[in-house]
Amino acid sequence: MNFWNEENLKEALGTANTYNFPENWSSNGMIIWQGNFLPGNMLLAKNDGDSKGINIENNLDIVKDCAAILAVNPAKYFKYNKPVVELVGNNGDAIIKMARYIRKYFRGKVIGITGSSGKSTTTKMLVDIFSSKYKTNSNIDSKANTTWGLSWNMTRFDIDDDYWIIETSLGGGMSRNGAIVKPDYAIITNVAPVHLTGSMQLEDIAEEKSKIFNSMKEGAVAVVYSGMQFFEIAKNAAEFKGLKLLTFGENEDDNIRILNDNGENKFIIDGVSYTLNSETIGKHILLDMAAALCVAKEDGFPIEDALVVLRNFRTLEGRGEEFCAIIDGVGKIYVTDEAYNANPLSMNAAITAFGEKYPDKNKIVILGDMAECGEYASKFHRELSVPVDRIAPQKVLLCGKEIKVLEDEIKDKYETKFYANSGVLISRINEELSEGDYLLIKSSHSTSLYKLVEYLKKFKTEP
Repeated sequence: MNFWNEENLKEALGTANTYNFPENWSSNGMIIWQGNFLPGNMLLAKNDGDSKGINIENNLDIVKDCAAILAVNPAKYFKYNKPVVELVGNNGDAIIKMARYIRKYFRGKVIGITGSSGKSTTTKMLVDIFSSKYKTNSNIDSKANTTWGLSWNMTRFDIDDDYWIIETSLGGGMSRNGAIVKPDYAIITNVAPVHLTGSMQLEDIAEEKSKIFNSMKEGAVAVVYSGMQFFEIAKNAAEFKGLKLLTFGENEDDNIRILNDNGENKFIIDGVSYTLNSETIGKHILLDMAAALCVAKEDGFPIEDALVVLRNFRTLEGRGEEFCAIIDGVGKIYVTDEAYNANPLSMNAAITAFGEKYPDKNKIVILGDMAECGEYASKFHRELSVPVDRIAPQKVLLCGKEIKVLEDEIKDKYETKFYANSGVLISRINEELSEGDYLLIKSSHSTSLYKLVEYLKKFKTEP
């Protein structure tokens, strides 16, 4: 259903200036980036001095299929013979106003997910679970989780959905993001030393993440990892708002506890043991599943049905996706792609899980920088020697700037090479590989190791 008509669009934006609107006009939402355009979307026109929006003149191919153009300087776009809305204020304000407006009319349930790592995976798990029985929408496919990213996604959601499942980062401020999303369920997967600026400490990150609770109604549900650092901050924030607190983790008193019992992955829920499978799965993935199950159980979704979905869960590109490749002159190799993002917590978890899954394989670990680790960046990168030692890889390839300090910690124990950037590494990667190698590629996005993954995917084959 197209939610947007001329009347509610003007009401949402606080402007009466609309031009060239036909009778019974409607739209299925707005778009601020051409890569996610759908026919019937409104285009937000980028203007000088504003980073948000689409350069209309450079994207005429989508103008013909758009429903309208939103712009602070409307006269510039009359020539396209499209409905035009004059914006009051800046583009960022318009995006937020429209998201807040459509949220007021949604009568389904909203699940908000944040955390330093695991939030995208948990979001995808929840989408898979609830979409198996209900109408759901999410921002997971667009990878847009800042204030403006989640907001333009929300303008395209259907108010007749049963669930909106929304991942939110600290980008734009958690208080503001929470006020836009207004979750009925809010999950904090964990906190880690990432997005640290100036004198910020990990405790500050825990406080910021906990602000997702600020706009929730009394009696709504907060789901928090009991094993995370500064758990008490999140717990106190939830209790202050009068929320129902559910915990997941490895403690006996957690609402959902993960357990590996003689090789079987289990969840203990209200004293009842549920078996997931007997596969080798990283603890961080099991914790993400437990977080998702907390929401499913509280909402009345049958646990056994949810477990069926989770048994078939496939990890996301850049967040644990696995594939095989056959490279000329090398042979068949096996790749675990964790190149989307990294922080000390997720790096440790990914390396450990990789070692546990492939204990007897020829392992090559390719590590890049962990961005935004603040004043302790050198320390955090050196400490990666601990999980590396735990899995004892045959070779370690380092790429970036911050990661170079790790070389001194491990070069006497493992074959170790350093590459200044992803381009040099890609040009020489074939020389580093042999038939039957298992690769883990883990890095923050800014190091561009995803380009190495893209190169290897050119040779992708069936397992």
